[in-house]
Amino acid sequence: MKKSLLLLVFFLLAFFSKEQVTQINANKSLTSIIALKNTIALFESTLDSSIWISDGTAVGTIQISDTIKYIGYGFLLNGKFIFKGISPHCGKEIFITDGTTNGTKLIKDINPGTANSQPLATTMIALNNHVYFAAVTPGEGCELWKTDGTAGNTTLVKDIVTGATSGIDTTAFAIASNGTVVLFDAKTTANGNELWASAGTGVTTNLLKDINIGATSSNPRAFSPFNSNLLFTITSADALTMQIWRTDGTAGGTVLIKDNIMSPYGFVNNYVFNLFHVFNNHAYFLINDGVHSGDALWSTDGTDATTTHTSFVKDLGAVSGTGSYLLVDAINLADKFIFPYSDATTFFSLWQSDGTAVGTKSFKDFPVNAEGNVPFIFLNGASNPLYNGKFFFSASDANGNELWMSDGTTTQLLKDIYVGANDGISSSPSWLFTTSGLFFAANDGTHGNELWKTDGTITMMVQDIFPNQHNADPTLYFVNNSKIFFLATDNNPADSSVTDLFVVDGTFTPLPVKLVDFTVSSKESDALLQWTTAQELNTKDFTVQSSNDAQHWNNIGSVSAKGNSNQLNQYSFLDIGVMNSRYQTLYYRLVSNDFDGNYSISKIVILKIDNSNQFSVRLLLNPVKNNLKISVTGINKQALLSIHDLNGKEIYKNEIQNPDGIISIPIYIQSGVYILQVKSNNQTKTLKFVKE
Repeated sequence: MKKSLLLLVFFLLAFFSKEQVTQINANKSLTSIIALKNTIALFESTLDSSIWISDGTAVGTIQISDTIKYIGYGFLLNGKFIFKGISPHCGKEIFITDGTTNGTKLIKDINPGTANSQPLATTMIALNNHVYFAAVTPGEGCELWKTDGTAGNTTLVKDIVTGATSGIDTTAFAIASNGTVVLFDAKTTANGNELWASAGTGVTTNLLKDINIGATSSNPRAFSPFNSNLLFTITSADALTMQIWRTDGTAGGTVLIKDNIMSPYGFVNNYVFNLFHVFNNHAYFLINDGVHSGDALWSTDGTDATTTHTSFVKDLGAVSGTGSYLLVDAINLADKFIFPYSDATTFFSLWQSDGTAVGTKSFKDFPVNAEGNVPFIFLNGASNPLYNGKFFFSASDANGNELWMSDGTTTQLLKDIYVGANDGISSSPSWLFTTSGLFFAANDGTHGNELWKTDGTITMMVQDIFPNQHNADPTLYFVNNSKIFFLATDNNPADSSVTDLFVVDGTFTPLPVKLVDFTVSSKESDALLQWTTAQELNTKDFTVQSSNDAQHWNNIGSVSAKGNSNQLNQYSFLDIGVMNSRYQTLYYRLVSNDFDGNYSISKIVILKIDNSNQFSVRLLLNPVKNNLKISVTGINKQALLSIHDLNGKEIYKNEIQNPDGIISIPIYIQSGVYILQVKSNNQTKTLKFVKE
């Protein structure tokens, strides 16, 4: 028996460590730009800004232009990358590449000759097969332009301030899209720097809302997608505080969400606030609200600033000055989200919140460490935040800063990589999830900072790239052409001041698409489905499914995906004529399909068709195992949910704001028959269910 067990362990270790690391480019310091296609990735050399492509082989890793350099910012459009570049022939302009030498070229010399049209500090966004950007010309100054990648269709959208005076500030330009219009900030003498909108023509490009009335600027910035809207931040009229606003792309739909936000750094005019975390259709944010003594956790459903829709959740107890940014590093579970919270001096913790004050509390505390290692969650960027039912993070205790994992209830040290009190994980970790495991950088004290892998059970070094105690310092990029791309140094050739491009050979699959939001609304007799992705890796298309009971699903259409993208992409689909159907409620979900056959399923969204003002509750599963799932419609405020045993004893109670939709209630009770009560607007619905 012992011999058989040892053979099994040996086989598993051999299988797990079969990856081969190959250097495909030496000493060019190639950093990733984007995965251009399923088989080609785009890179920039930080030594000279030259543009390269790679298919994951040394022969297929080549420089694709001798003269065009990458200067930052770009957008993937229809399989081609439109970007800001520079060439001695034309200065800083807009270029395009399809990954070939002949296909890498200037789109249009907007500012003729060697003069520059491209300010460095401006971003881009796509809408309706065009990329929108700011460009400078002698006659119009800096204004809004668009391109579809051809010279003929690269045009000025509008000269916002007539003549050579600029309508766009080249040092602080923000632009976004809600799928219908592009939203951006523009400046005029009469209105200052305010929120503008454009549908792509001069006629449709106008001031959307003069938030700080008159010439005082509100400086809209840091647009953040939230459902089908955008949240953004402005500076108050007195320039002393910040405010959060919401827009749906219309003047009437541009409303205040939260005011009197104090900057933790004291630079209100320049402070960028895009620190929202979305959980259960609410956006959560940590601020100094000027009322509570510590970092205040707030939430909003994006409707308005009233306490019904935007409310204080809890004072977390310390104004850290850095605590607020940590909400970006948050992970959603079924009944709560978990996030790091620390002042990097006196406390180091993971916190959890279900959106209530009582449910917002410490998840796990870690001891103070002199290195200031704050717990850091390794987000996987996919629709399902867990990998094999776990999330992974680094945290520091008596074993140093090491790799941990948790299922949201049980938390454990996965491996003390650098045995003893030393740090196995650096304070600036690098990682990448694939379907076969988590790849990450770690130091075991013998081999330096090298490439490691774990599946949550076996954790081991992949390869000692820079032998002995030297640091290879791998920086992981993405999966492309079934290989893992990463940057490191192996001192061969012997210049470790510049880095090399490597791949992990094999057949690797990235985790599925990251879905930012997914909504459905009525549009005359049709249902309009809209969704946004923030990351696509090897994504083929989206299958749209509908159901009248949230259990049996029908494929009703397919929408092609971008394929590979790390930009925001908007999609839409019309379900024709469903508002005239016999159903009162329809359910929709998306299936994200990859080219290699893998797929992931989105959350469910609900469309109320008939009698939408009637209060109804439906059990989606009965009997129930661990989660009671119900569909609630016709409630526009709050509902009181309670569970009782057959003797009438109340064993669960919770008040939920705006509960329309599917609600999942974790239940940890004995097997038996129970009664669910849902009360709202002086009405009560009672349903019986069985707990297995």
